[in-house]
Amino acid sequence: MKGVSFSERVKEELSTLPIESKEASLSEILGFLKTRGNFDIKRKKFTVNLGNIAAARRFIELLEFLSGKRTDSMYVGVRDLDRRRRVTITVPEGIVDFSWKEWSNYETIHSVVGDDVINFSHFFRGIFLAGGSVANPRKHYHLEVVMFDERFLQNLKENVARLLGVKGNVVRLRYSYRLYFKSSQGILELLHFMEAKNSAFEFERVIREKAAKGDTNRSINFITANAIRSGTSIAKQIEAIRKIDKILGIDKLPEDLRKVALARLENEDMSLRELGELLNMSKMMVYNRLKKILKISEELL
Repeated sequence: MKGVSFSERVKEELSTLPIESKEASLSEILGFLKTRGNFDIKRKKFTVNLGNIAAARRFIELLEFLSGKRTDSMYVGVRDLDRRRRVTITVPEGIVDFSWKEWSNYETIHSVVGDDVINFSHFFRGIFLAGGSVANPRKHYHLEVVMFDERFLQNLKENVARLLGVKGNVVRLRYSYRLYFKSSQGILELLHFMEAKNSAFEFERVIREKAAKGDTNRSINFITANAIRSGTSIAKQIEAIRKIDKILGIDKLPEDLRKVALARLENEDMSLRELGELLNMSKMMVYNRLKKILKISEELL
């Protein structure tokens, strides 16, 4: 879609995935709440602020599936903030089957998500939908999650490395923290892990295209460099032969050198191998004779 970023397409794809079970929906909801959730103790309500309409739709669908209640029990507001559309969803505590204390306690969340890779994939999906983004792979490789809890991001980084073998880094921003991944293969693994299959295939295709382009560029650079070196070398050989002819005379050279010198003057574009075929010599024999000619030229005043 024109005007839609790669990151938005990934979130749109993730937002249309089927909801598998209450356990899966709870893990994904926890990812949303930990990343962009707040809790009003007096009003006993969760508030989630999201910057993506598809992610907001997904969050509401998950809540409806988990609770069996319609969105009438929630307040959904849409507002413009810095020209970006933001969605605020207010959810009564009772609509989900855990308290705000459980939600805010990482150990409790770990007991829900556990070391189960499937549960963790749903949890990470919720985190990404709420506070993540991924760059267009044609520009550069970068996937990140931004939130205020440094300890949580450090723990998330360790779990991703332990369960998936994908390494990331956590850095401090002005008012928050960022967990980011730069490895193309690592980001591809995370896209598959979240089940963004179409986006992962697109990402992988770009990786292959860039690799092929890189190989082509390296080949062209190698050929160009060789051509430049060869051209410079031939120019020096011809200059040396003409100097010898002017000062000494080519006919004064030994016969084996004279044959090579004349062949080079008459065939300026030929490679050493081609000169060798012309003179019935090996490439190394031609090279050694030209080297001797260059030395004779250097010794002439």
